[in-house]
Amino acid sequence: MEDFAVETINLSKSYIQGHEQILVLEEIGFKLKKGEFAAVVGPSGSGKSTLLNLLGILDSCYSGEIKLFGRNLSSMDEAVKAKIRMEKIGFVFQFDSLLPEFTVLENIDMPANLAGKPDENFSRNLLKKFNLEYIADKFPMDVSGGEKQRAAVLRALRNGPGIVLADEPTGNLDKHNAGIILADFKKISSLGTAVIMVTHNEEAAMCASKIYHLSGGKLTAVVSGE
Repeated sequence: MEDFAVETINLSKSYIQGHEQILVLEEIGFKLKKGEFAAVVGPSGSGKSTLLNLLGILDSCYSGEIKLFGRNLSSMDEAVKAKIRMEKIGFVFQFDSLLPEFTVLENIDMPANLAGKPDENFSRNLLKKFNLEYIADKFPMDVSGGEKQRAAVLRALRNGPGIVLADEPTGNLDKHNAGIILADFKKISSLGTAVIMVTHNEEAAMCASKIYHLSGGKLTAVVSGE
């Protein structure tokens, strides 16, 4: 039996707009093992963010099945879902959303604070692992855009998630800094965490080990990346 971090079976999602039902995702079948890095590409409005919201338990209105770490979400109560979302899933968005009144180190340790397990030494060591210890005690306004986004990636890793979900994480970065972020994701997956990145940038997607195209509600596997 494969050790999947995430699996969907006939996953569908629709919205009601006026008197019309809009089908966004149609019978999506998707599997990703621990340590794999998948990219989902597609045009704006194709449902990429919707897919991430469902996988990240930010949206629970769907048909079909979603399994995380072998467990079906439909069999979980809200408390269990909240615990998994807090401890097992890391989120990275297009904007870093670091809190300006806290240092980079404090921002990275924030998820652990929310979980009641603060440990700034752990977070400092996480910064060292990614060669970012030099920005630990700086405030977000005092570091570059690329450094802020890398800090946001480490914040997503803070609670040791099994899955990192990234929504257009390089969308605000130049090519150089985008490359650094993508290298970070490859490192994260090599350490055993599944990474799912949605992007409209096909060049960025080529850094993933698996590539999918989402269009017209359908998810189709594409050629592998590097």
